[in-house]
Amino acid sequence: MNDPYTSPVNVMVLLVRDDGRLLAVRHKATSKTSPNQVTVSGGKLEAGEFVHEGALRELAEETGVRVAPEDLEFCQLVHYEGPDGVRVIGTVFTGQRWQGEAHNAEPGKHAAVLWIDPGSPPRDCHPYTREVLESFTAGRLYTTLTVPAVGGTP
Repeated sequence: MNDPYTSPVNVMVLLVRDDGRLLAVRHKATSKTSPNQVTVSGGKLEAGEFVHEGALRELAEETGVRVAPEDLEFCQLVHYEGPDGVRVIGTVFTGQRWQGEAHNAEPGKHAAVLWIDPGSPPRDCHPYTREVLESFTAGRLYTTLTVPAVGGTP
């Protein structure tokens, strides 16, 4: 795999505050995959990374927050089919301890960072993220879904 952005693996971190809210990002209107939608921190695994490394990288790139590898916990596996027909494995971790203050570290991609209630996500939450949050609150470890063409993949 030469292109690091064509990985069939997606990685995410649900950063959980003491009040149960999760860290999320709001994408800009110009986003090709999630215009004006809310998602959790994550993205594609890059060449040479283990899933936890990719998840930690994405979290730091998007929010400026750092989590020690030993503070990550496996949360769920999501096997989804994107609108392009490609099936992707999504690996989700949680983190409850971190360093740094969450902020919009990618202002070219995101409009804001926000803390959301996983049991009542915003209306404009991406369908894939909504399913991840529903599985999180239900305690499901494995989910399959098809991501609709509107909004694309996370």
